[in-house]
Amino acid sequence: MLITALFPRSGNPLGHFFFEAASGEALLPRELLGIAWWVLGAWLLKGLLNLVLSRTIFPDNGEPHARRLFADLAAGLIYVLAFVGVVDTVLKQPISSFLATSGVLAIVLGLALQNTLADVFAGLAINVERPFGAGDWITVPDHVYGQVIEVNWRATRLRTRSNDMIVIPNSVVSKAVVTNHSRPIGRHFRTLRLTVGYSVAPVRVIEALQAAASDCRGVAPLTSATAYAREFSDSLIGYELAFAIDDFAQAPAIQSELIRRVTDIFQDRGIAIGASAMDVRIIQPPPPVESSQT
Repeated sequence: MLITALFPRSGNPLGHFFFEAASGEALLPRELLGIAWWVLGAWLLKGLLNLVLSRTIFPDNGEPHARRLFADLAAGLIYVLAFVGVVDTVLKQPISSFLATSGVLAIVLGLALQNTLADVFAGLAINVERPFGAGDWITVPDHVYGQVIEVNWRATRLRTRSNDMIVIPNSVVSKAVVTNHSRPIGRHFRTLRLTVGYSVAPVRVIEALQAAASDCRGVAPLTSATAYAREFSDSLIGYELAFAIDDFAQAPAIQSELIRRVTDIFQDRGIAIGASAMDVRIIQPPPPVESSQT
């Protein structure tokens, strides 16, 4: 606004008073003021756009990466338009030749950066649809599992339970089947599988499993675990225990505690997990009898 008020144009005596000498010559090049006007205008528009995004489309401060991604893309477009405005209105250069040259350059860059552009547009699609966000635990093919740290221009970053970082290109994530363990928000259901021999009645096994899950630390309160026989094998019956948890991040610790309780209760009740131990006796064959010579 200050540059607009001081710009030495016709009908603006304030600008002529500050920036023109008595002879009519400009004390400062008008081009500098014009360039500054376009640059500061673009900067102001970018700030207002970032404010609008933070108040409307991306109000959640827990996901600043999505807002920054769209804000950076819009800022790049705004500064490109500001550059075109400088060339056309300040430098008085034909914009058609500039656009033709930039079009050829855009084709060359598009061919050279097609993989990067695919990642960029895939990142935009992920942030628009939001199948997952920062803090979610997801699984992608090839047994890649971790917590989403951010989704930036090129890649999605995951943090594993071993505190390692996995970087996956956005174009790969957008084409993959992604399992989001944190959505929908609520309780998460887990299963524990084991096998017991035919010699133990299924009723005893089911009662022992439900007793182990009751009052287990980490299992969602006001829920009851369900145990049932699942399948037959050669000498074993497969069982499954289904239970609910509130915090998916604590799933390994909760399952470990449940396995410990199941093992203790089964030992107390004399139930063997898996196949029963068998005694194998190895009988050595008798040594060959040497024939006597006559």
